[in-house]
Amino acid sequence: PSGTIRATVLIETITASFEMEEILYELREHSVGLNCGRWDYIFSFIKKLKDDPEKITPDRSFMTMTSPFMEAYVKRLVYVCHKRGTFAMGGMSATIPIKGDPAANAHAIKDVQTDKLREVLAGHDGTWVAHPALVSVARSIFDDHMPTLNQISRSMPDGKHVTAAQLLELPKIPIGKAITSTHLKTGVLIVLAYTEAWLRGVGCIPLHHKMEDAATAEISRVQIWSWRYHQVK
Repeated sequence: PSGTIRATVLIETITASFEMEEILYELREHSVGLNCGRWDYIFSFIKKLKDDPEKITPDRSFMTMTSPFMEAYVKRLVYVCHKRGTFAMGGMSATIPIKGDPAANAHAIKDVQTDKLREVLAGHDGTWVAHPALVSVARSIFDDHMPTLNQISRSMPDGKHVTAAQLLELPKIPIGKAITSTHLKTGVLIVLAYTEAWLRGVGCIPLHHKMEDAATAEISRVQIWSWRYHQVK
C-alpha cells in the first residue's frame, strides 16, 4: 500500500535548500522528514559557487554550523518540516572518541554535547553521530531538552523569513586567517589519506580525531581547486 515504505531525505545540496517544501510535497506519502546533511551540503555550496570570486570559502574549519549560511539552512529546514508536520533531523557530528588520552577525549565529548545542544534548541527532533559510543551522549542532551517524543509542535517561525541571501552568506574571517598554508597542507593530507583508504575499499577513516568520509574529503578537494583557480595568496 502507498506509504508503507518511508524515508528521510537528506538536504545535502545547496539547491535542495531552496526546494524543501517541494521535496516534502512530492514525497508526501513516503517522507518521514528532512535531515541536515551538513558535510555534503558544505561541499555542494563550494562546488556550485566555485566560479564566483565573491564566494571563495575560508578553510573548512571555519565552515561550522554557526556560520551564517548554515544557521539559515537549519532554520529553514526545521520551519518547513514542522510546518508540514514531519521530523527535522540534525546532522552528523564528525567527532569520534579518542583512546588513550582522557583529557582530549573529554574535550571531544564536550564538542559533541555542544553540537547536539545547539541542534535540540534549534528545534530538531533527532540527530545522528559518527560513532556508536556517542549515541548515549546525544541521547542525554535530547532527553534533557526535549521531554516529548519530538518538537513538531514548535513552529520555529524564524525559518519562514530566511532569504536567499542568508542561505548564501559566508562567515567573515579576517584575511590572513581564513586561508593559510597550514590549511592547504591539511586539506591535501585529508584528500590523499581518504583516497588511499577508498582504493583499499574503506569508506571512512578516523583522522585527527574526526571521521573523514567521501563528503569531508570532497570539501577539501574542491576547496583546494577553488583556492588555486582564484589564485588565493
